Amino acid sequence: MSVSLTYLGGASEVGRVGALLEGSEGRLLMDYGLQPDDPPRYPLPAPDVDALLLTHAHLDHCGLVPDIASRGTPIVSTPVTGALAERMAQDTLRVSEIENYPRPFHPTAIGDLNRNLQTSKPGKVEYRGGFEFKMHNAGHIPGAVMFDFPQHEFLFTGDIHTVDTQLTRAVKPKPCKTLAIESTYGGRDHPDRKAVESELVDSIEDVVNSGGKVVLPSFGLGRSQELLMIVRDLGFEVWLDGMGRDIARILQKYPGSIRDAKSMNRAFRETNFVKYSRQRDAAFNGDIIVTTSGMLNGGPVLHYLSKLRKDPSSAVFLTGYQVSGTNGHLLQETGKIRLDRDTNSPIFDLQCQSRSFDLSGHAGHSQIVDFINKCSPEKVILYHGDNREAFAEDLSDYDLILPIENESIMID
Repeated sequence: MSVSLTYLGGASEVGRVGALLEGSEGRLLMDYGLQPDDPPRYPLPAPDVDALLLTHAHLDHCGLVPDIASRGTPIVSTPVTGALAERMAQDTLRVSEIENYPRPFHPTAIGDLNRNLQTSKPGKVEYRGGFEFKMHNAGHIPGAVMFDFPQHEFLFTGDIHTVDTQLTRAVKPKPCKTLAIESTYGGRDHPDRKAVESELVDSIEDVVNSGGKVVLPSFGLGRSQELLMIVRDLGFEVWLDGMGRDIARILQKYPGSIRDAKSMNRAFRETNFVKYSRQRDAAFNGDIIVTTSGMLNGGPVLHYLSKLRKDPSSAVFLTGYQVSGTNGHLLQETGKIRLDRDTNSPIFDLQCQSRSFDLSGHAGHSQIVDFINKCSPEKVILYHGDNREAFAEDLSDYDLILPIENESIMID
């Protein structure tokens, strides 16, 4: 059976992933995300498919899944990914209303997502559109999976991480002939994760013990909860603000998706949750505030930074990648920040301390190369990256393909 793979988005760039797998008996869509830029960017339109296979619940992979579900299309994912995708969809509509963007899908599509969700578990064999497949843990965030098509010896990774984190277990290589793999960190490697966590803890202790406060801007899904686990034993007053609190409650319902659920739950019990805006004054009087948004482009974090920006004893510590053009990137490059979502708003000096710590949820360059070698494929398809050429020398022994959007690649 002739099988082809066509990227509708996320081939030559990071974000808005959508990949169409077509065979003689049907076709599948793997992920269908949006890029939350200003304004948001979408992949190419998707045709009708027999099912959508969702690797995980980050917006650049799941953002437009409700639109596909509204057609009556089955959505296949892990249980926790399905629950998280619903929460992300609710937030997408909220942001589109605040920013006055066109809605990417009708509000009723969230109900369609729930009705058409068909959950599965890693290792269980499934059949859709003439394809047999099963999931494997991807290590990126709770519930993240790769899709393995054994009849075609084809593996589609989604986003992966090759080391254990506070929340997730590392991905394990799977033998295949054709490997489609993310390449987000082409040309860039990560420092040792345990060393980074230790350095972050030491820096937080130095600030708080000197009378300051620490703001930890974080992504609502994954990073917020991981940071709570990292700081749980420091004996400081910790607050969580933003969407991360809703995500925390969802993760508690799916302990099997968490590497150490007991440790996570203990961290949550020792955390104060901001449920109403009037509680932010109490949070500001604490020691550590974990809050959205991770790239400082809005959310409660701007409230806290406006209050402590002139306090040199306090600090803001960034732990996620800051995309060019975001408020967080502006801070990294200039030490200045906007205190409003409007990109034309005034820029202010930030007199508090600021540092960046690499706690990425993605595999770095060398980790990706090592993973590929252990999968031992013949053909490697690099997607979800803006520096894929950096892999050319390390992957010279493979049939290396750097696809572009709307270009079909033969799998077998």
